[in-house]
Amino acid sequence: MNFAESDRLRKLLVKSGWNESASIKDAGLVIAVGCSVRQKAENRVLSFLKSNKHLKKNGALLGLVGCTANLHGEKILKQLPFLDIVCGPNHLASIIDNLSGFTGQQIIVRTGESDDPFLEYIPSNNEITMDVPITKGCNNFCSYCIVPFSRGKLKSRKPESILQEIKCAVEKGIKSVTLLGQNVNEYGKDFTNGYDFADLVREIANIDGLLRIGFLTSHPEDTGEKILKTMAECSKVLKHLHIPVQSGSDKILKKMNRKYTVEKFLEVVEMARDMMPEISITSDIIVGFPEETEHDFEQTYELVKKTRFSELFIFKYSPRPMTKAYNMKDDVSKQEKERRHKIILDMQKKISNEILSSFAGKTCQVLAEKISVKNSSQIIGKNIQGISVAFQGDKNILGTIARIKIVNHREGILCGSICEAALSPQDLQCPGKTQK
Repeated sequence: MNFAESDRLRKLLVKSGWNESASIKDAGLVIAVGCSVRQKAENRVLSFLKSNKHLKKNGALLGLVGCTANLHGEKILKQLPFLDIVCGPNHLASIIDNLSGFTGQQIIVRTGESDDPFLEYIPSNNEITMDVPITKGCNNFCSYCIVPFSRGKLKSRKPESILQEIKCAVEKGIKSVTLLGQNVNEYGKDFTNGYDFADLVREIANIDGLLRIGFLTSHPEDTGEKILKTMAECSKVLKHLHIPVQSGSDKILKKMNRKYTVEKFLEVVEMARDMMPEISITSDIIVGFPEETEHDFEQTYELVKKTRFSELFIFKYSPRPMTKAYNMKDDVSKQEKERRHKIILDMQKKISNEILSSFAGKTCQVLAEKISVKNSSQIIGKNIQGISVAFQGDKNILGTIARIKIVNHREGILCGSICEAALSPQDLQCPGKTQK
């Protein structure tokens, strides 16, 4: 989400007359986008700004935007008194207007809720993929999560706006979209007409010229048969589900306020795999949550071992202010968190390698997305499971789906060779019409 908002803000600044600088030391405006999901991320952005405050001497304007700005608001000026801009994610569009004629004599502070928190998208030449925020905020209030405080309450973007934006982007050359939300399956819960996320995906799948649709992130409580059936039926939709489980202990899940059990989570995984045997399922785990015993950890270990995620993001619990868990005793030591993290990570590396190895000799349909930064003769794309694939090719294949025979893998990337150019957009329609 932060990358998507940064990209949109950057393009809007260019559109309004700013030029991009090749070096930070030459910039007249430096905007740092801060994440506050974990303390480490917040510390990084604050450290970055402190280490670059000397740019003020050259007349540069310095800004902090995003979750960190929204969380701390005007109080952040006590730590960073040299800032010119403090702007939460719901007010990013206002920066453009506020900077017109701005001299730095007054500090711009924009935080809290907004009637229109979504930024306009401006396609660039030669872009093939785009991120599309469809919701902002979250109403779940998981006890460890700061998002409801840093991004506010759930707000779904109007489907007409999303569809029009994607149609215009496809006309400019976009072939793949990733729909973004803290919990995409909550999309439409603030509507009154019953229109939901699965309805939106089906409509997007029927946009001519679009080849691929992905989405992040799904919540186990809200991932049901309707969206899984939509994924299975629509050939454009990636057979990839990122669905954070967070813990394998029902006791810890309850303390996390996750509103589902391990049994419920496994039912969703089983349903997804029954409908789409080829599906790639990825997840998140938090180790060292308050009161997580060795037994709770062992349950998480067994869940990961049983479920066999294609990829797993493992985090050591970090207390966040304003959350319910912040008032719980952080009683798992740093050393123990690191030990548990390493145990899960080592097992997951083995599982991920086994899954990647299973693709050897198979042929995948791969959307060619970009030229490799490391090797200009290689193309990087993604298969239908959303796994990155590297293969030899030239720029003429970019934006098409090619059949790639997988030979091996390295560093989490499948490697293969072209069999032939592949499918036309007409082969990738989604069956069924959606009724609003």
